[in-house]
Amino acid sequence: MGFSMRIGITCYPSIGGSGLLATRLAIELAKRGHELHMITYEVPFLLQEGRHDNITVNLVDVLSYPLFRFPPYTVALASQMASVIKKHKLDLIHAHYAIPHAVSAYLAHEMTGIPYVVTLHGSDVHTLGADPAYQPATRFAVEAADAVTCVTKHICQTAEQTLGVRCKINPITNFTDPDQFKPGPCIHRCEEHQKELVHVSNFRPVKRVPDLVTAFAQISSEVPDATLLLLGDGPERPTVERLIREFNLGDRVRCPGFKRDVYTYLRCAHAFVLCSELEGAPLSILEAMSSGLPVVATEVGGIPELITDGKNGLLVPFGDIDALANKLYAVLTDDVLAQSLGEQARKSILANHTAEQVIPRYEEVYETIISR
Repeated sequence: MGFSMRIGITCYPSIGGSGLLATRLAIELAKRGHELHMITYEVPFLLQEGRHDNITVNLVDVLSYPLFRFPPYTVALASQMASVIKKHKLDLIHAHYAIPHAVSAYLAHEMTGIPYVVTLHGSDVHTLGADPAYQPATRFAVEAADAVTCVTKHICQTAEQTLGVRCKINPITNFTDPDQFKPGPCIHRCEEHQKELVHVSNFRPVKRVPDLVTAFAQISSEVPDATLLLLGDGPERPTVERLIREFNLGDRVRCPGFKRDVYTYLRCAHAFVLCSELEGAPLSILEAMSSGLPVVATEVGGIPELITDGKNGLLVPFGDIDALANKLYAVLTDDVLAQSLGEQARKSILANHTAEQVIPRYEEVYETIISR
């Protein structure tokens, strides 16, 4: 680190990959002596408990007015960005998730002259970013940024192909905390003979949780000691619960909702599974790998950049429920395989996905644009 900086970070404060990464980035930067200002509509999930030195949360007020069918959050956010920039003499703004944060950052830049960085996370590129309703403005604001980063090489390529971005994009991988997410004793009540699969998501259709329940149903009679824990909540939950009833899996599959202490549940697990249709660099996979778990995941998006099939995890083609069931059966019944995959997964995290390796890369980006 060359010098201390005053940094504004904008993200979605709710539970989700982009918001969690942005908030963890702020926490780590603050530990390194930088002054951080979170600019968003509510206190980010990870900052809701406890005090964090060098971090201030600046909430955005959105006007409610009968004329507006949808509150103009993009404009309100840009105004708050400009206000915080001037009040606290910020050096730069870092916008996580392009829609609508890149456009707000561009407007704040035009009002103040302060540089801004945009980080692309996944669905802001391959799903929402490709929508004609958002693409022109999003592409313009991303290309106008002083620096652009993405969490996987795959997202960088997709931004060029789908969003049409022509500027240089710097891939900087996601990171996790190996001191929190690590192998350890289980503190939850569970049967010692059970082998629990864990899945963590927001239950959106793209996560394909019904595929997982269907695959688990295929092997449930062959692996009677296996259980499935579905952490999270969202629009697909009623469909998932209906499938659990139809497959008569009520005593084998649990849906306890969101949990703040995910790491404690991972310590009780035998393996982790994610069968999404699209992904960037899922923090849930990094956390599971850091916890020493074998991971079974679909071979989509940036996941193959994290997992080498057969070495530190198992990959399956998206939508192939039979293949998913077979790989789940393998990690549940072959303890030698499961242990080897889990050990290699943990080593992968320690080698490539810790704050010590990732934060300096963001600092380098910041210092470069500030010193221009």
